[in-house]
Amino acid sequence: MLYTGHGDGGYTRVIGGPTLLKCDARLEALGALDEAQAHLGLARALLAGTPWSAPIGRVQAALRLAMADIATVAGNAAPYLTTDHLQALEDDLSAWDTKTGGFGGFTVPGESVPGAHLHLARTVIRRAERAIVALSNSSHGVHQLTLSYLNRLSSWAYALCLLVDIPAAA
Repeated sequence: MLYTGHGDGGYTRVIGGPTLLKCDARLEALGALDEAQAHLGLARALLAGTPWSAPIGRVQAALRLAMADIATVAGNAAPYLTTDHLQALEDDLSAWDTKTGGFGGFTVPGESVPGAHLHLARTVIRRAERAIVALSNSSHGVHQLTLSYLNRLSSWAYALCLLVDIPAAA
């Protein structure tokens, strides 16, 4: 069955947790991460057959883990994300730094369709990060690794935007 009707009253359940109002701060954070996933998926589809498709797919898999970390009650278990996920982002950023010339200021999205979708993903990741920082200061709490990962992920998305748009801008 593709629907249950359980959420018709404006409530939903999260992994191992209570029933929450659909406007709960945790669900706002999860919704932003889900939206980032969708933008990354569209960029990955547009970049199929390029060197950028695989890293985006790897990040999408890690984002699912980040979503599980947010959905579960912090402190009940170790985070699903690991330091290896964070290191993979940092390794990409180090490798891409020379190709992009590093941070040279803000850019105007629109050099390419995939790059524009990556910029959308980047801004949604930042929104999710803000929501998760707020959540981390609540009684729910958030694993520090999840916060670090999302902070690095927005830099990763920015760098990938630059890389994808280099040929279009040339």
